[in-house]
Amino acid sequence: MRFHKQSTYPYPLDLVIQLFSDKDYFLEKYRLTGAENIVLLENHCENAKSRITVSRDVSLEIPLPRFAHKFIADTITLTQTDTWDLNRKTGTLDIKIKGTPATVSCDMRLSEQAGNTLLNLDFSIDVNIPLVGQKIAALMARDLDRKFQRDDEKGKIVMARLADRYQT
Repeated sequence: MRFHKQSTYPYPLDLVIQLFSDKDYFLEKYRLTGAENIVLLENHCENAKSRITVSRDVSLEIPLPRFAHKFIADTITLTQTDTWDLNRKTGTLDIKIKGTPATVSCDMRLSEQAGNTLLNLDFSIDVNIPLVGQKIAALMARDLDRKFQRDDEKGKIVMARLADRYQT
């Protein structure tokens, strides 16, 4: 299952890409969203490439039908890797969901418009379960959409707090 999301940030593109390469941005954003057991697993930034991997426990935003509980629990452990090419302003987001046959990947693109930064995300969700995989993927897409909205809202709060680090 594929879907598209877009967000606008009230900051210049060069500032946003720096924040998206800052571990503190992710750790604080996830804390504000209510995630638990947040662990920074990887943090590299060199040669105009950044890579941050964070594991966290999150609750599902939508109730699952009974058949789906066989495959996905109400609280899940996500391991998310955000990788950015700082020059091209493009990246990927990969999410592994512990104990499930589901994978989430996303292509990310930043662009600037009238002093604001646009983030375009093209998500792909795959659930490798015969017969019900597509149904579960659709449920996960709804849940992911809600999580994205919450993460985006909290991310903007964290951006406002951390923006001074990068403004000259």
